[in-house]
Amino acid sequence: MSAQNKQGKMAGYINYRMRVTLNDGRQMVGQMLAFDKHMNLVLADTEEFRRIRRKNTKTAPGSVATITEQEEKRTLGLTIIRGAHIVSLSVESPPPADPSARLGKTTTAGLTTALAAGPGVARPAGRGAAAPISLAGPAAGVGGAVPPPFPAFPGAPGFPGRGGRYQRDNDEKIPTPSTTMAAFVKAVNAKIRAHPVLNYVCSTHFWGPVSNFGIPVAAVMDTQKSPDLISGNMTFALCIYSAIFMRYSLAVTPKNYLLFGCHFVNEGAQLTQAYRYLNWTYWGGKEKAALANPTGVSKEAQPVAVEKK
Repeated sequence: MSAQNKQGKMAGYINYRMRVTLNDGRQMVGQMLAFDKHMNLVLADTEEFRRIRRKNTKTAPGSVATITEQEEKRTLGLTIIRGAHIVSLSVESPPPADPSARLGKTTTAGLTTALAAGPGVARPAGRGAAAPISLAGPAAGVGGAVPPPFPAFPGAPGFPGRGGRYQRDNDEKIPTPSTTMAAFVKAVNAKIRAHPVLNYVCSTHFWGPVSNFGIPVAAVMDTQKSPDLISGNMTFALCIYSAIFMRYSLAVTPKNYLLFGCHFVNEGAQLTQAYRYLNWTYWGGKEKAALANPTGVSKEAQPVAVEKK
C-alpha cells in the first residue's frame, strides 16, 4: 500500500478517539487532531494508561510475598506522540457530533472537557502580579551575575589545526607545502578533465588496451617460430579470451574501439597459431618436415661452407 493511500485512510479517523499502544507498553487514549507521513500524532484530551507490578511487602512472617499488577491512569491533555514509538493504533470511539463539545463538560473558556483537573496551581507571572517567592531570584549560592571572562593574552600565536594550517584570529590561514601541493594537483587534474583528448588519454579506457597490446605483439612474433612449440590448450584459451573481450569492448558505453583492435589482432594471430598446430600435429605437417629435412638439423644449425681464395 502506498504512503498516499495510508494517509487517505488515516484522514478518515480525524477527530476519532483513538487508543495508541507504545513500544514501552503504555497506552494513550485521546482525540486525534492531526498526523503526518511519519505517523506523528497530535492527541487532545489524552489519558495515559500503564500497568505497574508491585510487590506486596505487608505479609505475615514466613509467607511468600505476592506481586500484584495494577493499571494506573494519568491525565495528560494535549499530546504529541512520535511515530517511531507507536506499535499499534485502534479506534476507541467515533468523533462527537459537535466538535466544540468534545466530551460533554464545559470549562470556563467555553470549551468542553471531561478530564479531571491535575495537581498544581496556575498563577500569573509578569502581567502586573508579583512573581512567586520561588521565582523572585536565584537560590542561595546558585545563579547570580555572569562571572567576568578571563583576560586575553595579546600576541599569542594560533595553535596548529587539521591539514597543517595555523590560524590567527580565526580568519588568517597560512598555507603549508602540503596544502599548496594538493591545490596544484587539483588544478592540474581539473585542466586535464576539461580537455576531451587528455581526459581520454588519462583514463583506463586508453591505458587498459595499451598495456594489453603485449599479448597480440607476442602472438604475431610466435607465428614465425617452429610449430612444434605451440601449445594447443593455451592457443584455444586465448582464442576464447579474445573473442569474449571483442564482444565486451563493443557492449560497454562508450564503446572501446582500441580494446577491440587489440583483441582483434590477437584473435587473428591465435587462429593462425591454431591452424599451424593442427597442421603440424594432425594433418601431416610433422611428416612433411621430416622428409624435407632427413637429418633433423635446422637450417640455422647447419654449418656454412666458406670458400677459400
